[in-house]
Amino acid sequence: MSSYPITVRGGDRMTEHSYPSAVTLTWYEVSVAIHLVGLRHTESLRKNMKDKHGYKGRDLQDNFYGMLGELALAKATNKYFPMTVNTFKEADIGNNWQVRTVGSNKNRDLIVRPADPTKHKYILVEITKEFEMGYRNLTPHSTNDYQATVHGWIEGMNAKDPKYLSDFGHPDRPKAYRIPKKDLRPTSWMPI
Repeated sequence: MSSYPITVRGGDRMTEHSYPSAVTLTWYEVSVAIHLVGLRHTESLRKNMKDKHGYKGRDLQDNFYGMLGELALAKATNKYFPMTVNTFKEADIGNNWQVRTVGSNKNRDLIVRPADPTKHKYILVEITKEFEMGYRNLTPHSTNDYQATVHGWIEGMNAKDPKYLSDFGHPDRPKAYRIPKKDLRPTSWMPI
């Protein structure tokens, strides 16, 4: 992570930071994510909470990838990962960062829902699982790690531009804002 001088962006004075756009999650970080997903899932069962927005996906897998995205952003930015349960619309990392993770399904765009906080910033993290043979100390070994790529971010106010509103080809589901990667701000400057 490198720091740059204080600059003025949108009327705010803040230090510019450049963060890595990719991180590898270790087995013990993945273990924390699995534990937290279990807590979040059992809490939703205990409270008899239902899926929203017409969702009919794979609960645990999609939530696991989402948790990996949150953990990856915290690692990439060297920010505290709060490991929260039942906080919903609160920020995932810092005061106002919402992580949107892709990788467990076909969508690769950042999604913001109409009821999501406009004052937050939304960041797209893609999770992939890598398995490859390599060498460690001249001995063959395999890596079986999750890789996270931080694609970029957008302010909530800009994300809710009507041009992004989509039903994703499912007219029976509520519309959401679908922001393509090409419209995201780069990770070379993130006010986090």
